[in-house]
Amino acid sequence: TGRIVQVGHPEVVMNRPADEFVAGFVGTETVIPGTITASRQGSISVDIGCREIEAVGDDTPGAKVLVCIRPENVTLLTDNGHATSARNVLPARVVKIIPRGFYNKVELDAGCPLIAYVTRQSIEELGLTEGQTVLASFKATAVHIIRK
Repeated sequence: TGRIVQVGHPEVVMNRPADEFVAGFVGTETVIPGTITASRQGSISVDIGCREIEAVGDDTPGAKVLVCIRPENVTLLTDNGHATSARNVLPARVVKIIPRGFYNKVELDAGCPLIAYVTRQSIEELGLTEGQTVLASFKATAVHIIRK
């Protein structure tokens, strides 16, 4: 027997999954456990073990959460000199590049696993190769928090 886990508009279910099962089901490939360390004016800081990241939200410091990041919201940079509005910029190593038709799935090691979807054109223009060091960035608004 099955059970209904979440009901809502597709955009809400895709970008604000209710739990880890729904997150995986709708394609959120990065789900990392963490602890909220600070909350201020609609922004929270979350310790995910390998580092601290920022997300939008309002919750209690000390709360155990799951950090969910959709791979299409991760941007890769190869040069430190680019300014960005992204609140989260993580040094990472390209572990694997997997062709997926019109785009590539890029598995990263940023101290914790992170997945990015990158077009073939971007792979070529950036000269991305396995083992290469990059900067992975994502906006605080791209992070979805699930309270445990």
